[in-house]
Amino acid sequence: MMGSIREWRGARAWVLAWVMIGAVAMSVPGFAGDVGAAEPLRVGIAPIYPPLAFKKAGELDGIEPEFARRLGERLERPVTFTELPWEELLVALGAGRVDVVMSGMSITAARERQARFTDSYLQVGQMALVRSDDFDRLSGKGALNQDGVRVGYPRGTTSEEYVKKALVRATQRGFASSGDGVSALRNAQIDAWVQDAPAIWRVTGGFFSDEEQLRGLYAPRTEEHLAWAVRLDDTALAEVLDETLRVWKADGTVEDVIDDWIRVRKTSIEVVPPDDD
Repeated sequence: MMGSIREWRGARAWVLAWVMIGAVAMSVPGFAGDVGAAEPLRVGIAPIYPPLAFKKAGELDGIEPEFARRLGERLERPVTFTELPWEELLVALGAGRVDVVMSGMSITAARERQARFTDSYLQVGQMALVRSDDFDRLSGKGALNQDGVRVGYPRGTTSEEYVKKALVRATQRGFASSGDGVSALRNAQIDAWVQDAPAIWRVTGGFFSDEEQLRGLYAPRTEEHLAWAVRLDDTALAEVLDETLRVWKADGTVEDVIDDWIRVRKTSIEVVPPDDD
């Protein structure tokens, strides 16, 4: 009988040890032993911004979906995407409907009052796209900021902020998506399209492109930083995401993913101040 009691006590000690180990492990941010049992990482996304986030053959594609899927693998958590209109992303985040916004969002002072941003993974700036036939007329200094020049931008973005601040003399028109705006430019409904550099590169293909109808004005007009957003009080997830970015920047993952989607010649170009227009 005594031997059985000793064996039982020994077994009980091991059981308690494993319970304690499990409790500690589950308290570590981002830890999950079984992917199927882990809490999903709910990602808010507006798929209107190629190459950052868009739909291809009905499936989410682009830089942000690729980052999100890699993040799920790293954290051993399944990823679920919640597609939302752009203007609802931070609202859904604050309401707890999503855990993180990964949608090519620039850090701004106004947005920082609504959400906590991770470290930036890409520096961008506003650029302009025009028809090739109008390149000489609209590529000069201040050419876009003239009466009669029709400038389009994606609504609710830093592109809109730039256009409204810097191109005050132009006729301004907002669009729901990049695709709508670029189509309007091709159909001569507007004269120029303003958006973040990755979207302009995506359309034109960069310096060496087969695109003939449209040309980019490649001098960036602003300096902005893209990042992911979490709730203001979600310190644990923010730390996990920042640590992930530090690892990915060090091992080349961030650069590899971005290079896969933005295949242009890398060069240093001076930013054109907004008041130049």
